[in-house]
Parts: sequence; structure tokens; C-alpha cells
Amino acid sequence: MNGIQPKRLDWTMLATMLTLVVMSVAFVFSARFKSAEMYGDEWSKQLIFALLGICIYATLVWFDYKIVATLSWWIYAGAIVLLLLVFLFEANNGAQRWIPLPGFTIQPSELAKIAVSITLGAYLSSPDREPDEWKTFWGCVGIVGLPFLLIAAEPDLSTSLTLAPITLAIMLYAGVKRKLLLIGMAIVLLAGITACLWIKYEKPSEEQLQQGIVAAEDQFLPRMPIMEDYQKDRIRVFVRDDHDVAGAGWNKLQSQIAVGSGGLNGKGYLKGTQNILGFLPSAVAQSDFIFCVFAEETGFIGGAFILTLYAMLLGRCMRVSLRSRDEFGRLMALGIGVMLFCHVFVNIAMTIGVLPITGLPLPLMSYGGSYMVSTMIALGLVQSVYQRRRIR
Repeated sequence: MNGIQPKRLDWTMLATMLTLVVMSVAFVFSARFKSAEMYGDEWSKQLIFALLGICIYATLVWFDYKIVATLSWWIYAGAIVLLLLVFLFEANNGAQRWIPLPGFTIQPSELAKIAVSITLGAYLSSPDREPDEWKTFWGCVGIVGLPFLLIAAEPDLSTSLTLAPITLAIMLYAGVKRKLLLIGMAIVLLAGITACLWIKYEKPSEEQLQQGIVAAEDQFLPRMPIMEDYQKDRIRVFVRDDHDVAGAGWNKLQSQIAVGSGGLNGKGYLKGTQNILGFLPSAVAQSDFIFCVFAEETGFIGGAFILTLYAMLLGRCMRVSLRSRDEFGRLMALGIGVMLFCHVFVNIAMTIGVLPITGLPLPLMSYGGSYMVSTMIALGLVQSVYQRRRIR
């Protein structure tokens, strides 16, 4: 039934979410402390996005999540339409990922990830669905395949790839061709390792040679034709410490310096020199590299604190999945939990050099209206499942 029952809410999840939102507003302000005249008061916009997200969050908690299951195909269709609409607008920095509206923009790929979790959960929880049948397997592939291709075509490869672990987790839990999924996962991992090694040892392009990037003695393989140069540069920076440190490798180097220079206690709020002096790229310091700003100013203690908050948030999502009263709620909460884990792991790992630089934002921390609101939507659905859980 609809309604909010305070005694049945997961207050730990709610408090963790609100703590991260408050920290987000504070450190978006810090990231723009010296460049507010150029970029405006983004912290105030972040606060507005957060308040809007909280309103939507409360609305979703109010409604029984089973309503979402009955509307799953309409939600999926709406996400596909939005993904198609982005191609009608002009590219921004070589990508078509946003729908411009008066005063703000929408990034449909963020909503599409939630739509996939909802639709897969509804599809596999249907009483007449047999997980061992091939039509079930190909149905899941079709559900995730269309948004994957549309997001990859924007291009936004890092966001499209997050659909893979979401789908894999839901299908494995539901028992859909587990042996085939594990074999496929092994093949994908092997292909990824092979691609990274190829890119590490391939020759520079003509454009790179003109820019003064000299090939090392061990770079002898022909060019891989299936990826763009900027995508290869991100991988090459990750696997080669000597690649274009002043160019493509600049963000990685400066983000590592920012995190490491925070020491144990940090430099203090609004005193992060890597950010203030402009070594961290000002265009993305408040979004993709917000963890660097936070870690530099709060140090190892602050970094450990925020990791603890994310561990609590993700743990509560998994707890909701285990305690759901039905299969749809269980699968949807699992997919959302995996989605958030991917963002947290990839974003923090890239800032410390463990993974290549990507464009995945940090949940509830990175600046951005679409991602802040979509994360609140996801957590609102999880809270709705928990409020209507089966009491054990």
C-alpha cells in the first residue's frame, strides 16, 4: 500500500545519503572557490538539484514499488526515446549526451541505467518466466543491448559498460544460464586484457607524432582500428607511466598528487593547493575529480570516512535486496546496488591511478543535476522496497 511509515524506514541509509549530499554541496563550493566568476555558483545549483532529488525520493518512498513493476516497459520505452532524442541536438565536445532545456540539461544515460534495472527485474520476476530457457537469456540481452548501443554511440563508453555488471549480477542471481554467463565474462576479461596490452605496445598515430609524442622502443604493433584515439590515450596513460605526461596523462598525474598530498589530516577546507592553483582541471574538478578535492583537503582520515559512508550505503542496498518481500524488489535493489558500486569503485580507483581515467561521477558527491537526481531516484526505489519488506 502507499504511504510512508517512519518506523519501517532504513534510517541508516537515509542519514548516509543526506551526509553525502551535504558534503557534496560543501566540496563543490570548494572546487569552485577560486573560479566562481568563471563558472558561477555551482554549489547553489547542486543544492537545488539535491532538494529536487529529495522530493522525488520521498515521492517514490510513498508509492508502493510494485507500481513500478507494472510500468516497467513504459519506463524502458521512455528511456529509449530520451536516448534517441540526444542525437537531435548539437554535439558538445564531440559527444551527444545531453538534452538541453531552459536552465539545465538532462543526461538520459543516467536514467537508462535505472530503467534497465527495473525492466530486467520485472522481466525475470514474472511468474511464467523460466530462467533456463534460451528465450529468457536472449530477452535479457535484448533489454540491455539496445540502451548499451545507443549510449556507446553518443559516444559514452564508460557509462555503457556499467550496464554489463548490472545485467550480469541480476541474471546470475536469477539463474539465467549461469555457466554461459561465467564463460562469457571470462572471454570479455581476456579480450579486455588483450586490448590493453595491444594499445600499450601499438605505434603512435600520425597526429601524435606531429604533436611530438615519440614512440618507445617497445611500441611496434599496428594501430587497433576499433577505438577512438582519446579512448586509447586513457588506456595508454594507465598502462604506460611515460605516455604524454603533459597532455593526456596530466589529469592522472595531478589527481594522484592531490590525493597523496593530503597526508593524514589534509590541508584544510578551502586550502587544497592542487585545486586552487589550477593543477586539477578546473572543468571537471567539481564532477569527475571531486574525490581529489575532498581527499586533498581532508586527508587520509577524510578519505577513509567517505569510503565508510559508501560501504554503509552499498551494504544497506544489499540488505534491502535480501529482505525484499518479492523477486522484483530483490532484483531491482540488487541492480541498483551494483550500479552504485561500479560508480564508487571506478571513480575513486581512477583518481589514484588504479584504473584508467573515465567520465563516471561519484554518487551523491559529483556535481551534476542528472546524476544527483537519478541517484536519488534509485535510492528512493530501494527505500520503497525496504519499507514494504517482509518482517523476519
